[in-house]
Amino acid sequence: MIHEPPVAPEETRHHSTLPPPPDIRSVRRGRFGRRIFTVALVVFLGLGLVGLYGVRTGSTEAKGGGYEVTVTYAKITRPGLATPWSMEIRHPGGFGDEMVTVAVASSYFDAFDENGFAPDPVESSNDGERDIWRFQPPSGDVMTLSFDARIEPGVQLTRLKGEVSVLDPAGAEVVTARFRTVVMP
Repeated sequence: MIHEPPVAPEETRHHSTLPPPPDIRSVRRGRFGRRIFTVALVVFLGLGLVGLYGVRTGSTEAKGGGYEVTVTYAKITRPGLATPWSMEIRHPGGFGDEMVTVAVASSYFDAFDENGFAPDPVESSNDGERDIWRFQPPSGDVMTLSFDARIEPGVQLTRLKGEVSVLDPAGAEVVTARFRTVVMP
């Protein structure tokens, strides 16, 4: 006797293993999402190509008391990047025999990992808000200070207020230059 396999009920016999056809709305939503992601990625990469995510420098000038001060600084930077800072002090007729005294906002330089400062100050102190540096007077009319540093990795999404002043021998501000650096993530 030959046994035939049992026959499944009518409703289960014709089911396919293919998934049901997708809903047209979900297909459109997925395509729209992929397009938005692609545009955002292209914009992000394009901004990187033009250097927006790197360091942008600026400079500011101040004049007073016979001095001209130019500070070159990072307008925008990111943590871990080498971040330029330099200062040029001009004094027509030279600096004489007096020490050159410069005061900088301590809070600005607290955000940096210092690699070097040139020239080294002969003497330095802090008055609670400012670092005060005294330098041997240069020969000539121009003195240049440069700071080799990078922003601390933990400093992010902040604005650093910078201020640098040339002081007279009595400690009074003769000329002050102010600047800001934005630290991006």
